[in-house]
Order: sequence, then structure tokens, then C-alpha cells
Amino acid sequence: MKKDARGSWISVAAGLVLALAAVPAGAQTDTAAMDDEWHFTLVPYVWFTGLEGTVSVRGLPEVPVDQSFSDLMKDFDIGLQGRFEARKNRSGLALDLMYVNLGVPVSGRLEGQANLNVDVRQFLTEGFAFYRVRNGNRPDRPSYVDLLAGARYFSTSAQLQNDALETSKQSLSWVDGLAGLRFRAPLGARFSLLGHGDVAGLGSDFTWKLSGDLAFRASDRWYLGAGWQHMDIDYDSGEDRDRKLFAVAFDGPRVWAAYTW
Repeated sequence: MKKDARGSWISVAAGLVLALAAVPAGAQTDTAAMDDEWHFTLVPYVWFTGLEGTVSVRGLPEVPVDQSFSDLMKDFDIGLQGRFEARKNRSGLALDLMYVNLGVPVSGRLEGQANLNVDVRQFLTEGFAFYRVRNGNRPDRPSYVDLLAGARYFSTSAQLQNDALETSKQSLSWVDGLAGLRFRAPLGARFSLLGHGDVAGLGSDFTWKLSGDLAFRASDRWYLGAGWQHMDIDYDSGEDRDRKLFAVAFDGPRVWAAYTW
């Protein structure tokens, strides 16, 4: 873990605030309109996720891991996260990308080893189509319910490390089909409540995700938000030394900024 990680996160947050202040509001546009024009949204975000569960590492037994989001800052190496959406009338497409690199202490003891850490690196991308089954009739206070269907790709590696040991990496990847829904409910003129839930499978045994956010409309084009997200992954394939296990729950707060046009 780099010692200046906390300062890096402060710099990123300050950069987002300065960018928001520097960009003009622009012409009045109704990005919630139900018409035959394309409407776009770009959402960079930071998910301060902790994790808890069990992973297998080549040549060693199953390894329990447990790291709360409050400990993230001292074990976080790098993360890139963002989402892009495009919608025309009731139909749209979305693409979400996330890469995280975490050093996580082993919560149990392995015989003959102490102070073990698991280097967990995960790349996740998901693409889905959505259909707006319900839309509010107040453009100044948009509300909606969307049905989602698509696919999610996971690529994960885990490696045990301490002063005396460094195992080879255990890598695995899979593709899940997913289905879910999301909603937006206005809370006055500038605030709204956002919710998202989905289930996925085929590649993993079962994966589910829930999130909730409070959004603030800062201008005609800019939104700021904060909330919580939980993702539970259950992947188990193979036997004995060839077994690949990744049964982990990611959980923690997140912050984001959205630009619409």
C-alpha cells in the first residue's frame, strides 16, 4: 500500500469539486424527456468497498478474508470506476467498468505462517439494456422504474503474501447473465432517491447486488450523489488442488458525480 494513498483520494475528490465549479450549466435541456432524441449520462464514481468471505489460492487451503471499508485507505492500491448510459425514448443501454486492487489481511491463521495478506485484484464490466416501464410526468422532478437485462464479466486474481511467502496467483474469470430493476423517486425539487437491484448466474453459482443512493441536482447537467452498495459473489469450480473458490461479499459506501447531455 502506498503511503500517499489518502492524499491521492483527497486530490481526486478536490478535482471533482473544481471540475463541477468550472463547467457552465449550459442551455436548458430535459435529459429525462421521453422523446426520440438520444440522452446520455457519464458517471465517474468511487466505491469504498470492504470485503468478507473465502478465496482459494493455488497450493494452499481456503483462505478467509475480512476487511471493512474503514480499513480500506491503508490497504487500497488503485481503483478505476465509471458508468456510461445512452437512452432514446423508453429504451437504453448502459456500460459499467470497475477495477480494484486491494491488499487484505487473512482473518484466520495458516499453519506456520503469520501476518499473511491476500492481494486481490478484480476487473468487472457489465453491460445491460434497460426499458422504462414507468415514467413520471414531472420533467422538473423525474421519476422512473427500469427493467434491466444483460451480462457481467468478472476477472479476479488472488495471491498470498508475507515476508517469507509469496504464492503463485490464482486467476479466474467468468461471464454471468443478469436481470434486475432500478428506480428513481423524487424528494423535493433537487433531491431524489435511487435504487438498483439485480441477480446474476450461469458463470458463478449465484451473484446478487443491491445499491441505494441520495442524488442532488447541482445544475441542469450535473448531479452529485452518495450511497451504499453491496455485491455478494458465490463462485466455486473444480476439486482438490484444481478448485477455484471465490465466495466474497463486497460492501461499502460510494460517492459519484454525473454529467448529462
